[in-house]
Amino acid sequence: MVFTVSAQNKETIQDGTPEQRAKIQTEWMKTNLALSAVQTEQVYNLNLQYAQKNAFILQSKDRKLSKYKKLKALQQEKSASFPQILDTEQYKKYQELKEQMLKAIKERRK
Repeated sequence: MVFTVSAQNKETIQDGTPEQRAKIQTEWMKTNLALSAVQTEQVYNLNLQYAQKNAFILQSKDRKLSKYKKLKALQQEKSASFPQILDTEQYKKYQELKEQMLKAIKERRK
């Protein structure tokens, strides 16, 4: 299963508020990982926290490479929080889907 984004959602992800980005990410996770109501709320709060941190970095005057390194570090930090929210199967599926998305992105760049 590969994560696909409609043109409208792609614009919202790129140009939207942190709240909009967190909502889209959470809805995707809710659908693909069958999150419970409690998990959905926890995931949204985590996604929002990191969307706000990302927005700060993206708006900074740092160079692209510096931004990339900071964003990557935040993504790793965020991913490390998911085992406390997701059960073992959900986390395994999350990792698999994340790998598929990364492969798809790399393929598009070729």
